[in-house]
Amino acid sequence: MPFDGFSAADFDAFEEKKWASNAFNLERLEVKLKLTALGKELQSILGQGLSDQEMGISADRPSVFNQHRVNDLTLYFFRGPTARKPLGSILDGAKSIAANLLDPAPHHKHIIRALRISQVGVDFGLWLHKDAWVDWKNAQARAKAYGEMEKLQQALDELPVELLFARGLGLAADGRFARELDAVVLLEGFEAAQPWTFFGRRLGRDEEDVGQGALAAKIADCLLALEPLHDYLAWTPENDHHQIKSALKEQKEKARKPIKELRAGDEVRVLSGLASGRIAVVDSIARRGMVKVRLGQVVLNMKMEDLARP
Repeated sequence: MPFDGFSAADFDAFEEKKWASNAFNLERLEVKLKLTALGKELQSILGQGLSDQEMGISADRPSVFNQHRVNDLTLYFFRGPTARKPLGSILDGAKSIAANLLDPAPHHKHIIRALRISQVGVDFGLWLHKDAWVDWKNAQARAKAYGEMEKLQQALDELPVELLFARGLGLAADGRFARELDAVVLLEGFEAAQPWTFFGRRLGRDEEDVGQGALAAKIADCLLALEPLHDYLAWTPENDHHQIKSALKEQKEKARKPIKELRAGDEVRVLSGLASGRIAVVDSIARRGMVKVRLGQVVLNMKMEDLARP
């Protein structure tokens, strides 16, 4: 269906009394369908700019993975599966298994272009979670090279005047104009963000544009304006200043080495299946080359050749 804007009912789906209740799943599903339509329209408008990006929407039902509450929904675009897969084990390895299971949201680990709808309105722009360290640590390393801090400052100075900057859960009262931000302050604050760093705009639920299909074009304009900043911050094999390529190469070399001996309690990296790239713990050794490994509360039967040292 075409996207024709958000209604008052869409924002009311995120009233606090509804966050933890499954009784309002249908209301949130209606919003999710609108976000899907909006995402497809953005893909059409931006074309090549999103060609290598995958679209996703955050969970619309309360569960253990979102602390049993849905206070907003996020439509996001991030690096596609081919680019994400080799980074998965590096990102997962930086956190404990318990932490990865508690927060498995893939868009928390990568720089994203996104729109978030909540009870108060819509926020859209460029987002980095503190867990997206492959991107922001790469930017920190890049800025140390000659002339690179000046390039980042120029990218900030040239942002449209209406774009805002904030850290935390979203655009709070202390949000300020992004073009007034000092590049050094930006780089120093990623790890301490609780948990987001955000560049973009907020439109309140009562603003006229929010209820119209033209909202898609407004979001697209914002994302285009943020493209130079995105390109500076986002890690790619061509924009590698944090030696990620070396880590990926080392990871591949480890994966090629067969495991000759395993014991219960050993950590291993899963090389195949849905858990590919994740770090697991050996639960027990079975006969005929089969190993039981534990991912949180889940136990999987794996072949020895599908495991590697972490």
